[in-house]
Amino acid sequence: MLMPSLKRLLAPPQHFAQDPLLFHRAQLLNFSLLALIAVMTTAALFNLIVLGDSTLARIQLAMVATILLALWHFRRRASLQGPAWLASSCAGAMLLYLIIHARGDSSPYLMLLLYPLFAYPLHGPRAATLAYLVFVAAVLAVFAYGWVHWDVVNPARKLFNTLVALVVGGGIIYYYEHTREEALNRVRILSMTDPLTGLWNRTMFDEMLAHEIATTQRHQRCFSLILLDIDHFKHINDTLGHDVGDTILRELAQLLSTRRRASDGLARWGGEEFALILPDTSRQQAEQLACDLLETIRAHRFPHAERVTASLGVGTFCPGNDRATFFRAIDQALYRAKRQGRDRHAMTDDEQTAD
Repeated sequence: MLMPSLKRLLAPPQHFAQDPLLFHRAQLLNFSLLALIAVMTTAALFNLIVLGDSTLARIQLAMVATILLALWHFRRRASLQGPAWLASSCAGAMLLYLIIHARGDSSPYLMLLLYPLFAYPLHGPRAATLAYLVFVAAVLAVFAYGWVHWDVVNPARKLFNTLVALVVGGGIIYYYEHTREEALNRVRILSMTDPLTGLWNRTMFDEMLAHEIATTQRHQRCFSLILLDIDHFKHINDTLGHDVGDTILRELAQLLSTRRRASDGLARWGGEEFALILPDTSRQQAEQLACDLLETIRAHRFPHAERVTASLGVGTFCPGNDRATFFRAIDQALYRAKRQGRDRHAMTDDEQTAD
């Protein structure tokens, strides 16, 4: 009973599961917030009961309450940025407190390297570098304060050694996190990209469609969708060969890419099917684009193929529509275009896309 509860507590929100980089940061943030709550609570009790420092204990308990609020916000709202900055700020404040409390003792300075180890995986290279520069400035301020108020032996040497450790250690951690993030991004892109055409694949299309539906419901606006299927593609493969078929798929992908807007989402839906998501696009605008695409495909001269045409299903999703019903209507419109002779488009019926 205890172990399943502990696993649920340590598991980050599943909202981040599809992105390996964000999921890693969410795991670290979830653990960091829990660890900070445990450490700060223990420190507050120790300061209150053992040392009798009620002022510091109250400050630490207030920080615990703030971190608990951040943890709730993170788990309920699946928000990373605010809780991450709060976690790194609390960790930096704790390290600076240890330095001030040590009054010139050299051992706490070794703990300064804990901050970049904590900040870079949590924020990523760019934001963490900014946070680290602020942290280094705070350390230098502590040094300036210490030279005036503490009895520090050879402060110049201590400052030099600490700065070398911060620069070299931070640089190594930055380089490691930068290369690790690049590798994760490459894995993510490869997992979301169709290797033949270079377009987004079915997995990424589903993610883009879910995002656009959520945006539509939130902002009360419509978007349109076009499903495109190459006519008689099996016949092309059987008569001209799969190499020619692959070339046609690549050329068509390039052709569609040149005709879409920067905000549009283009993906390879299936074998010879493509999907185009059109944000903030009305039914009339989507129909006009479908007609333009048909003309473009007819006019294009594909290598080794006399003539290539396509059939299109076109529909518009508005607030209140149902995703499954809408997509089924788009699919039916596509096959209606094929039954009516191919090389044409068909629109969904309004009643078919209604919830």
